[in-house]
Amino acid sequence: MGPGVGGGSAAPGRPGNPGPALPQRAVVTALAGATVLVTRPREQSSELCEALQQAGARVILLPTLSIEPIPITALQRNLILDLDRYRFVICVSPNAARLGLEALADYWPQWPVQQQWFAVGPATGAAMADWGLDLKVAQQGATSETLLDWPELQELRDHKILILRGEGGRETLADTLRQRGASVDYLELYRRTAPAEDPAPLLVALQQPGAVILTVTSGDGLRNLMTMVGAQLPRLQACPLVVVSGRLAEFARQQGFHDVTQAQSPAASDMIKAIGAIQQQES
Repeated sequence: MGPGVGGGSAAPGRPGNPGPALPQRAVVTALAGATVLVTRPREQSSELCEALQQAGARVILLPTLSIEPIPITALQRNLILDLDRYRFVICVSPNAARLGLEALADYWPQWPVQQQWFAVGPATGAAMADWGLDLKVAQQGATSETLLDWPELQELRDHKILILRGEGGRETLADTLRQRGASVDYLELYRRTAPAEDPAPLLVALQQPGAVILTVTSGDGLRNLMTMVGAQLPRLQACPLVVVSGRLAEFARQQGFHDVTQAQSPAASDMIKAIGAIQQQES
């Protein structure tokens, strides 16, 4: 059945420039005197940078990843046209949600009926909230594997599942869903690249008294950061590091970082709480 055939749920339309969902502001410890490195992609960094500055921190913005959309191929177009054949659709990141829904809405004037959507994390859910989907959101601290605990995803014989993600993501989610009987396809929408950014402000800060508090949200971003600092890597590894998952914390320790703090989620409020705890320990 093709797009718009046989009825459907609410028409996708296109949200009227809703902008990013802002986290609820929380009372946090003032960060006066702290220097914080933000490594998020430039187009996704403003909320955290502004929140840190409002809390009194000096912010160094050094994006270590760039999100590059992938042109829709003939194979991907076929997956999009077959959207109504999938019982479940999973978005694993805000980028996957944003790019995926834009691409799907180009072909589907209304969403298929009896189709359940899942979002990994509240930021992904916020990116999907205004599209009229039957949506369930794995909340704070969620990873893609968290979805494996949902009752709907236990017995999957004869079900088809579409996963919206970036190029070259982890395979644990899809492998487990297949073991449970599902047929799983990927719609890969973007690739992560190393941007051409000048690390000079960070290199200067690393040589000054007082630690720079690092924030990193992905393993690829941490790898790129380590490459960007060159001979200053030992100074970088001595800095306190805030990450957003246990998996990333373990990876960071394997890379020689010893002072690693895990924030509850990538939300700006949770990142600031983690940074504030570090600041209190050092004061």
